[in-house]
Amino acid sequence: MSSEFPTNPDNNPDDYSNKKIRVQHILKGSRKAVINTMHTLYAMGYAEISEWSPLQPTGIPGEFITIITNYLRLR
Repeated sequence: MSSEFPTNPDNNPDDYSNKKIRVQHILKGSRKAVINTMHTLYAMGYAEISEWSPLQPTGIPGEFITIITNYLRLR
């Protein structure tokens, strides 16, 4: 099955251990839900609260958005 997809030399799984992969997470929802999720991810040791962008209204009443960018080493 893997032969059905072209390989990308920059995306070689054998090289992942030496590379940091950028991951962006976007939280969007009610203010309470977004803050609760931020605190849950903090409690899991994934992200500091201060690493998230400031909550911003989306233009939809009662909806807010925040984003974080993390760099992960894949194993």
